[in-house]
Amino acid sequence: MGCEPDQWAKDWLAEQRAQGKTGLTVEKRGDMHIVKWATTKWDPETKKRRKISEYRGVLRPDGTLAPPRPQRSRAEVTQIVDSGSARVMARLTEPILPALRFAFPNDYPEIVELAFARLLGRGELCKAGRCWNRLEDVLGLRPNTSPKSLSETLERVGLARGSQDMFFARLGTEDDLMAVDMSVIFSKARGATMLRTGYNRFRLSCPQFNLLMACGLASGRPRYMRIMPGNLKEGCAVTMLDEFGIGEGTLLVMDRGYHDRKLLAAIRDQDLDYLVAVKRNAKVYDMTDAEEGIFRWRDSAVRFGHAKVSDAEWAYRFENLDHRNDELVDALKAQELGRQRELKLDKAGNFVMVSSREMDPRDVYRMYKTRCEIENFFDTAKNVLSADRTFMRDDAHVMGHMFVTFVASVIRHELVRLIDEADLASSYSPEDVLDVYATMKVLTGDMEIRQVVPKDVRDLDARLGLFMYSTQDDRDRLLGIKKKRGRKPKASGPSS
Repeated sequence: MGCEPDQWAKDWLAEQRAQGKTGLTVEKRGDMHIVKWATTKWDPETKKRRKISEYRGVLRPDGTLAPPRPQRSRAEVTQIVDSGSARVMARLTEPILPALRFAFPNDYPEIVELAFARLLGRGELCKAGRCWNRLEDVLGLRPNTSPKSLSETLERVGLARGSQDMFFARLGTEDDLMAVDMSVIFSKARGATMLRTGYNRFRLSCPQFNLLMACGLASGRPRYMRIMPGNLKEGCAVTMLDEFGIGEGTLLVMDRGYHDRKLLAAIRDQDLDYLVAVKRNAKVYDMTDAEEGIFRWRDSAVRFGHAKVSDAEWAYRFENLDHRNDELVDALKAQELGRQRELKLDKAGNFVMVSSREMDPRDVYRMYKTRCEIENFFDTAKNVLSADRTFMRDDAHVMGHMFVTFVASVIRHELVRLIDEADLASSYSPEDVLDVYATMKVLTGDMEIRQVVPKDVRDLDARLGLFMYSTQDDRDRLLGIKKKRGRKPKASGPSS
């Protein structure tokens, strides 16, 4: 509410009224004096008088009025869509879009729609269409957004095993090192015959199926995917090797669950090589030692040794001294608490791998450690992309759901690669990047509406090297600021 005006404002108002100008009022708000004009008008519809008020400006001490600001023209906005995150996902999809279009010429628009919705946390069929309608159609796909049509698409994609194989074959990576692993996916898909009763880590019985994956170690990109019935051991993956179409001479890096003689023999029969960890009770532990040398892996010292254990197989033994100490301490603590824990002094901190190829033990250790990429895929698929939320009706829908998860993981991997190359992994996750870009909108209406690009979007766009909303000058400016901040201050005296 306004306050009592100053005396000079009252004198000005009295002078205006003496000149016959009625309806004027002066209100003091802070240090300003607001001048308004008001009157009443008869409204024939309501049969009452209606007050009309008009703002005239700010009164200055010299008696002049600062004119009011011109009123902004109104624009009728009919649609607001997310442009920033849609452009990022479209840019990352471009490398795999030709392969997707070739393998699924009729269904690839809906597959991209479902993958985008999964990346944005709207993977349910009832939400995927609404999520797509809020995005700018950068790729010009114009997919069907009804839940019924998307359900039919999942069924067709799940049944099209040949089309999936063509897509895997056209991903175009040149990795000659592949990590292979299998993970359990718990599902409540009633009617799916591939489900088997299994147990989770809490020893609770749940229906499940197995997801067999292969990832390239050099690029880290997922390469192949197969769904297998639940309650199968890793050695059963031998039936899937011929379907993957892995190139000859590829080295498969696997965990100890795949140390199965039938599987290893099948790998050799297909002119492939393997590098697989063995179990602690394997006899090959007695055939090698770690007395050959020692090297540093990050912040740990690792002893190693290798030996030829058969005509076409070599064994590599490694002893991580930090892991050895931790394992022995855990065993001693367990014994102090009265638990039965055997103290294995000869095998603590040790693990052995066997391979059909003779290599430098340092390279063997590095390959085995970099297979964590496939573990990251399983973690992302389950916890970020909701691969285990398969409330589907039958096997076809479950397999279609998992293929969409695979496509979404490939797109997300490309975004992770951009973040790592820009050295932003400690500050941004892929979801954070999409959230920052989501501030950019496209407004459709009866007049031209432009949005000013926020500074955080310009900076992130320049650092990622996408240059959708920034220029090379922005990138050079950021690099200059980073170098300037990285300079060490000159020493002014002895440190305390």
